[in-house]
Amino acid sequence: MPAPKSKGKKRARSVALDSGETSSSKRIKSDLTDSPSSAYSEEGLSIQMQEKFCLATAYKDAKLSRCTSCSRRNGMDTCRFRDVRFILRDTAGACRGIGFKSKTSQTLGRVVFPVSWNSELRKVHVGTIKHAIASGLLPVLQREIKHLEQKDTICRPREVDVRATCDTCLTSLFSLSWMCRLCGREACADCYAKLCAIPPNITPATAPKDRRDPEKRLIACVPRESHSFQQFFPVSRFSEQELRAAVKEMSAILSDEKYTGPELRYSTPVDTGKSLANLDLLAAVVAAHPHLPNTGRPSANSEVKTSASSPSTPDPPPPNQRTPTKPPPASIPPSVGDSIPLVRVETTSHDVEVATTSSTSEHLSSPLLPISPSTSASDLSRDTQRLKSKSPAQSVNPFNIGDGIPFHPTVTFSDSALTEETFRQVWAEGRPLVVKGVLDKFNIKWTPEYFIEKYGDHSCTIVDCVTEAKQEVTVGWFFAMFGKYDERIDSRVWKLKDWPSWTDFKSAFPELYDDFARAVPIQSYCRRDGVLNIASHFPSNAVAPDLGPKMYNAFATSDTEGSKGSTRLHMDMADAVNMMVHVEPCADGTPGGARWDLFRAEDAPAIRQFLSERFKLANGLDPIHSQQFYLDKKLRAELYAKTGVRSHRVIQRQGEAVFIPAGCAHQVCNLSDCIKVAADFVSPENIERCARLTEEFRAQNLERMWKEDVLQLQTMMWYAWVSCSRPEIAGTA
Repeated sequence: MPAPKSKGKKRARSVALDSGETSSSKRIKSDLTDSPSSAYSEEGLSIQMQEKFCLATAYKDAKLSRCTSCSRRNGMDTCRFRDVRFILRDTAGACRGIGFKSKTSQTLGRVVFPVSWNSELRKVHVGTIKHAIASGLLPVLQREIKHLEQKDTICRPREVDVRATCDTCLTSLFSLSWMCRLCGREACADCYAKLCAIPPNITPATAPKDRRDPEKRLIACVPRESHSFQQFFPVSRFSEQELRAAVKEMSAILSDEKYTGPELRYSTPVDTGKSLANLDLLAAVVAAHPHLPNTGRPSANSEVKTSASSPSTPDPPPPNQRTPTKPPPASIPPSVGDSIPLVRVETTSHDVEVATTSSTSEHLSSPLLPISPSTSASDLSRDTQRLKSKSPAQSVNPFNIGDGIPFHPTVTFSDSALTEETFRQVWAEGRPLVVKGVLDKFNIKWTPEYFIEKYGDHSCTIVDCVTEAKQEVTVGWFFAMFGKYDERIDSRVWKLKDWPSWTDFKSAFPELYDDFARAVPIQSYCRRDGVLNIASHFPSNAVAPDLGPKMYNAFATSDTEGSKGSTRLHMDMADAVNMMVHVEPCADGTPGGARWDLFRAEDAPAIRQFLSERFKLANGLDPIHSQQFYLDKKLRAELYAKTGVRSHRVIQRQGEAVFIPAGCAHQVCNLSDCIKVAADFVSPENIERCARLTEEFRAQNLERMWKEDVLQLQTMMWYAWVSCSRPEIAGTA
């Protein structure tokens, strides 16, 4: 995947009417189309499209206003008016006016769509993708139709060589945008609404002094000048024909009218909030423990049934009234299969293994619950003989992991037994999960010795997890320190994150990219070319989002009070999978690993409120997205006592993959030196969550220039829609 060619600013597109840049220019409304040569033939005028930058000699006599990119001579940007603005010339070649392209027959002429994926793109995949996109995009496109119908709206081709973003909030521009016809700055619909609310007497001189202030950024025009909403005109990247056709088909899909395209279906219908309970193992847990809460248990008429004699349990008391759990030993717990006894449930040809441990004394509200050590294998088997299992081997990861704070058990699968169908059932719930046994699929040993040998003399930037101080070292120096805890002369916890940060992983490490693509679980979702990864349809010649893979390598740290962990609390912009490819033993020789806290998406508001009350934050600073906090044992105990929020606690071992749904805040603490590789992906199930994150990131950019909307979710969805609608796809899938 090519590296981004722009940091986000792009060619501007402005609207019909001349911009009044010269006194000789007369006001002209353009009906320019893709074939404009005869547009003004009756008036004896010819059209000269602006195909170069604003200062080009060919346009010198027209005295064009300079767009913001040409004024700054920003090499990372392109001229905002290129292929949009035109000059009207008479038969003598004199400039008679300035206009802007307002109509076009299509907007995707230069786009090169992919033609192959990790597996055959079948009709069932197309149906699933289009249904998910229709749910997310239809309201946006319906508003865009009204936007396109406004007076003087200009239509321009969708950018390929740059990433189109709002100049104020850095949100990717997909629809409903507005442009200044003088400077070419563009605003999304929300920022344009803010511009309309700014009093007309506000100028650059009277605006806030801070250049980062959104009000100052909104009114800034050509040098030493300001603009108001009156200089802005509506812009669309759609042709009316393609827009109306898409709205019609999406409406039909969502209303089930005139649409027979299939979607991926589960063999057992998924009931939101209860589908995890329909997995046979979990039904077995509930059946074996009638004293547990019945939230999410299968109903009497479901395919998987439990004992009719299981009594109900009243709602659990508030967290501050619950019996505290006894803190376990502070050492790293053994992983499933190390020393924890296994209960084997003899119910089907697919054995279900459940790790047992001492359970907490509190009443949990989740149907995913630890199995008590007092429950024998025969007891569990007797209660589950009635169950007809269709699930692969899987387990719930219930062992106590270090601090006595209640946690949500995490569903864990063996890679060899996990099917795509079962993954979708769990993934649709929006819960994290763990996949074991992925290391055997790698052909390359991702060890410190490998990276020292292959890239040891390469320079890199490492960051201290505590102070965020940076240091330039060689890759060889960093990896040579792995496992050598006694040789570290200071307390620095160095990490080499997002590696390589300067370029695409595939370009920098092609052999590792192929190895990752071969080994990653659920490849239809996780691979860059995954058939159910919405991002896989992004054009090959466009500036696509860099979804990885990337490497995350860090020294060991602690989980004690005041710790910053290895990775602070944050949310990823999309779904993610993180694989542990190498782990050093701990300093005391015990097996190493990384401790994860993954919080459910619905708990994010409570976490934000807790952190905002607990710490003094700058106005508008999001306590999760700012990545300033790590919830150590003390903070997590306070969080649970005040809000009842608890995490999915996972000890990630070598050869294990952690799946993190979009919108789930999470943090990581390496308990030994670790090498991980991770990738983002956009699943059909989590489009809505990704959209919500995009809005949250936008709000942060209004407070401070934080990060660009590199995901381009709506643009990505549109490309996937168009890609799946191509005749060669629709006709053969």
